[in-house]
Amino acid sequence: MQLENMKTVTFKKSKKIRIAYDNVLAGASTFSKVEYFKEKNVPFCLTHCKDAFAYDVDGNKYIDYALSQGAITLGHKNPKVTKAIREQLSKGTSFSLPTELEIDVSKMLIKMIPSAEKVRFGKNGNDVTTAAVRLARYYTGKKHILFCGYHAWQDWYIGQTSMNGGVPHEVRKLSHRFVYNEINTVNKLLKNLKNDVACIIIDPLPGQESAPNIKFLKQLRKITIKKNIVLIFDEVVSGFRYIKGSVQSFTGITPDLSTFAKGLANGMPLSALVGEKKLMDKFPEIFFSLTYAGETLSLAAAKAVLKIYQNFDVPNFFEKQGKKLKEGLFKLINDFDLQERMNVYGANCRIGVNFNKKNIIKYDSTEDMKHWIKLVCQHGVLNSGVHMLSLAHNDDVINETLKKYKQLMPKLRKALLN
Repeated sequence: MQLENMKTVTFKKSKKIRIAYDNVLAGASTFSKVEYFKEKNVPFCLTHCKDAFAYDVDGNKYIDYALSQGAITLGHKNPKVTKAIREQLSKGTSFSLPTELEIDVSKMLIKMIPSAEKVRFGKNGNDVTTAAVRLARYYTGKKHILFCGYHAWQDWYIGQTSMNGGVPHEVRKLSHRFVYNEINTVNKLLKNLKNDVACIIIDPLPGQESAPNIKFLKQLRKITIKKNIVLIFDEVVSGFRYIKGSVQSFTGITPDLSTFAKGLANGMPLSALVGEKKLMDKFPEIFFSLTYAGETLSLAAAKAVLKIYQNFDVPNFFEKQGKKLKEGLFKLINDFDLQERMNVYGANCRIGVNFNKKNIIKYDSTEDMKHWIKLVCQHGVLNSGVHMLSLAHNDDVINETLKKYKQLMPKLRKALLN
C-alpha cells in the first residue's frame, strides 16, 4: 500500500497561531511541544490525529513519531480504547466515591509488574515520582536523594539543572546526580553523605542506552538493601514500551517502588506508583491527595490498554518495527556518507538521532537538530529527534518513513557538510 504523500507544504496558519499562543499562554504545557517548533518553517499546531498520523492546522499530514511525548503506544484513536472511553463517558467522569475501575486496573498492574504489591494513582509522571521520593524519605527517616536520568519538574530534581529558578538552595543541596553505569560515583556520594540517603531513583533505561545495564542495576540493588535505602525505578517512559510490563521484568531486578505513566492509557492522563506492601501501607501517614486521581475515563482507557497488552506483546512489535527503522536509518547515513556527522542511538522502541563533528567533544548540535526537524516536517514526518513507535506503525508506515528520509538526505547532507 502506498501512503498518501504531502502535496504543498505551508505553515501560514501555524505562524498566526504561534503568535496568538504566545500572547495568552505563559509557556507551553511541556517544553517538548515547542522546544524545536518555534521556527517559521515547521508546524506549531495540530488539529487531529489518527493511527500513526497527525494533521496540522494547514492541512499537512505527518507520520507521527512524537506520539504525545511517547504516551501513545497503540496508535491515535485506538478503537478499543476509544470505545472504553465512550462507554464510561455515558456513566460519568469524576465521582465522589471510588469506583471498581481503580481496583480492576490495580489488579492488572500488580499482575504485570514484579515490584507491584499495592498501587496509588496520579495524573502524570511528576505526581508519582514526587510521591515515591516523599514516601522514601518518610519510611527511612533520611533526607538526601541520589538520582540518574530525567524525573520531571519537582524541586528535588529540577533544582540540580540549569532551570532551577525558584528552588531554594536548601532544597537543591539535598539532591545529587550520578552517572548511569558509574557505580564508583554512587559509592563516593554515599560515603560523603554518611548514610543519610533516603532513596536512589533511576530511569533503568536512559534515552542514550540501547539496553539496561543489568550488572549496574544489580549493584545498586545490593547497595540499597545493605544501607536501608529505597530503590525507585522511574519507568514513566520505559514502562510498557521497552518490554512487556516493565524493564524490571526483563532485568529480574525488583526495586522497592516504581513509577509508570506514558504507557498506561494511550494518551489519557494517568500515572501509577507501585511498590512493596510494607512501604505502600505508609501512604496514610503522608499527604498524597489528588481530586482527579480516580477520574474514570483515564482508568477505563488504562483497563482497555492493559487488556491489549495481556493478549498481544506490544513492546515486541516495537522492537521489530524499530529495528527496521533503525537499520534503514543507518543505511541512509552510510549511503550519503554522513557517518562523521550523524548517528542513531537508543533502544529500538525509542530511536534517537544526534549530530556531532569530528574532534569537537562539546559540539553544540542545536542548529543541526533544528535543521533536521525542519526537513522531516517538510517531508511529512513529525519528530523532535526521537522516534517513538506505536502499534499503528506497521511496515507500510516504516517503509514510507524511510522513503521520505531518502528524499531529504541530499538536503541534509548539504547543510551538514557546509
